[in-house]
Amino acid sequence: MKALVKERPEPGLALLDIERPQVRNVDDVQFRVEYCAICVGEIKVHDWNEWAAADTTIQLPTVLGHEVSGVVTQVGSDVRGFSPGDRIVVDPFIPCGHCYQCRNGRTNICVDREIYGKRRGAFAQYAVLPERVICGLPDKLSLEEGALLENLGIAVHAVELEPHDPGDVAVVVGAGPIGIMAAQTLAAYGVHVAITDVVDPRLQLAREISRATVVDIRQDGWRERIREMTHGRGADFVLEAAATQSALDQAFEVVRDGGTVVTIGTFDRPVSFNPFFTMIRREVKLLSSIGRTWETWRRMTQLVEADQVELKPLITHILPMEEFDRGFELVRSHSVMKVLLRP
Repeated sequence: MKALVKERPEPGLALLDIERPQVRNVDDVQFRVEYCAICVGEIKVHDWNEWAAADTTIQLPTVLGHEVSGVVTQVGSDVRGFSPGDRIVVDPFIPCGHCYQCRNGRTNICVDREIYGKRRGAFAQYAVLPERVICGLPDKLSLEEGALLENLGIAVHAVELEPHDPGDVAVVVGAGPIGIMAAQTLAAYGVHVAITDVVDPRLQLAREISRATVVDIRQDGWRERIREMTHGRGADFVLEAAATQSALDQAFEVVRDGGTVVTIGTFDRPVSFNPFFTMIRREVKLLSSIGRTWETWRRMTQLVEADQVELKPLITHILPMEEFDRGFELVRSHSVMKVLLRP
């Protein structure tokens, strides 16, 4: 089968013919890949920058890709929840199921987890994973939209790290796909939301579907707009989703005293701030968020069934896998949202 492979610790990827993965374990689920989206993290692996070189979870050579939707083709003898023909998506964190974190429901921070796309992946015609990370695709969603559910999980989990009351005010820093999904989720909980960015196509799409007040921070007066929206107090909750020093600085600037900042960005390099003036003196809480849990999947399904999130407009390009170079270049430009590759 054809697969997109990271062969060596250097820039570039290769489209190769490799052996199709087989059902070998009793809990294995084999599926035909329909769509797999390009993640910003995979841009770093493609370019093999310092971030990628420092990631000890990557085992080369490997097939990349983890934001995937597919159709089940074969199952192991102990699989009970899925059958050939089922439409599915995948949670890319493969937990051990036995450690302290797993037993407390925090499978996203399993101490022995495998991260899909780092040892094996879904930029391929077929893939095999254990049943415990396979999720059914809600009937309301297309297979194209299904490839975005991994991102929706990141957004929902980050939002739900802090309780929200109707009428609270939140600011999302960064109007990329996850930022817009987070804004939609917050709005579904009755929170007043502002979302900020500097890229025109992202700002425009945010105006159309985010259900948030859209703020272009290149324009004079953006601080006054947020100050007015928060009645001069600052935001109760800020989600940093841009992964830059300026984005983190902005998050601390707009959060109220006693408020919460959650960061989800995959930062390329270290950031700096003075904790005393930025946080301690103000009792600002800084949280980090990664992935999602099985409880998150339940909440995501509820949001989808209640028509509280809109995913399809976030898909800006669908390309055959052979055009992966173009797809990676589009994502690198930051002028698009989600680019899907189809085997």
